[in-house]
Amino acid sequence: MFLNPDAIAALTGDLRAALDNDDPSGAAKAAEQLSSARVARILAEFPSARAARIVQALEPTKAGRVIGHLPLILSAEMIGELDPALAARLFKNVPADNAADIYGVLPEPAREALGKHLDARWLEEIRNLTAYPADSAGSAMTPRFVTIEEHRTVGEALDALMAASERTERPVYVYVVDRSGVLSGIISLRDLLNYPRATAVADVMNRNVVAVEVDDPAVDAAQLLQDRRLMMIPVLTRDRRVAGVITFDDAIDILSENVAEQFAAVGGTREESFLTRPKAAVRHRLPWMAINVFLNLGAVTVITGFEATIAQVAILAAFLPMITDMGGNVGIQALSVAIRSIALGEARPRDLFRAARKELLIGLCNGLALGGLFAAIAFFWRGNLWLAGLAGLALGSNVLVAGVVGGCLPFVIKKLGKDPAMMTGPFLTTITDITGVTIYLGLSTLFIARLLG
Repeated sequence: MFLNPDAIAALTGDLRAALDNDDPSGAAKAAEQLSSARVARILAEFPSARAARIVQALEPTKAGRVIGHLPLILSAEMIGELDPALAARLFKNVPADNAADIYGVLPEPAREALGKHLDARWLEEIRNLTAYPADSAGSAMTPRFVTIEEHRTVGEALDALMAASERTERPVYVYVVDRSGVLSGIISLRDLLNYPRATAVADVMNRNVVAVEVDDPAVDAAQLLQDRRLMMIPVLTRDRRVAGVITFDDAIDILSENVAEQFAAVGGTREESFLTRPKAAVRHRLPWMAINVFLNLGAVTVITGFEATIAQVAILAAFLPMITDMGGNVGIQALSVAIRSIALGEARPRDLFRAARKELLIGLCNGLALGGLFAAIAFFWRGNLWLAGLAGLALGSNVLVAGVVGGCLPFVIKKLGKDPAMMTGPFLTTITDITGVTIYLGLSTLFIARLLG
């Protein structure tokens, strides 16, 4: 079957329909022709028990790959609830790095039951990966790659590639090692095909190898791989031996997760996912919101300083939420772009002034447009030109300040060595609330006579 977009859409529809009807055989038939990642995304939308029945109906190799693409909590629940013998049969087809993540979060009883049915070498690989620090290159690598000693020939290297297990990560590179196993060079499959089989590998390998160490942050390794446009990057032990590889697909997943974590941290929900139980979600969110209550007391304090002004012109209070909320919304836009750029490596702390210039220009344009719009609405509603002008000026000024603060604060915090995602959210809302209130009520106090006249 030729899988064009229409065919994929039809198969996706068939899979969803089979899941709706709790039809494992029908779902398995459709799933076999779809990518494992696509099947996993669809299964994650349904109850875990139903998803587990579909996975069990799949061919074991396909089932293992699908489990590897499921959200970690869901895949661990699925493995833990299956019969240990069946779970092991599926688990051995999960990519090693994903399997290590799943194995690491399984409850101890489920881990022991599963281990009794796993091949000893496979289990050792998994345990070795779980021994590395979380979020390190070692924990994210795949321990299946192709190496050859430097005294071998091109022909022998090609034979090694042909003999590589199908579980080996796409062998586009052969890592060349000396007799003690220390990495000395690299050669690509494309280069191997350009030389006679009798050519010594040492004569044609590239000795300038881009690599990371097992203890390096995984996100740094992924960023390096992306920046150098490599298909995979070797992960070395401290004595320069190849422990594993991080592939381009792995790097995309790592960077995507990092961006997601950065945005989750803005709202204090880094440890929470869609599958998190309500009790745990409350425990994660409530302290964060409590901190915001105390920070927002700053805005309340500012407002109380203008009680006399508000008492004389009560309508001023009606426009306050619009001015502060608009500042917050604009600030979050700029904040999101800044954090995403930092997380993806598009920007560095040294780009602070470049970010400031950009946000200043954007803020001036947006401030003029939104301030003018708000002034027109206020005049149409109340018919007071001075009130409309002050409200529009305050909103436009707050938009400008919020954009600059939201776009620059992550760079400042990153330069100080702190987590910009975790710290910028509450500071941003507090700053935009205080500046919005101060500008608006300050101008109103200054021109109170005009407002009353």
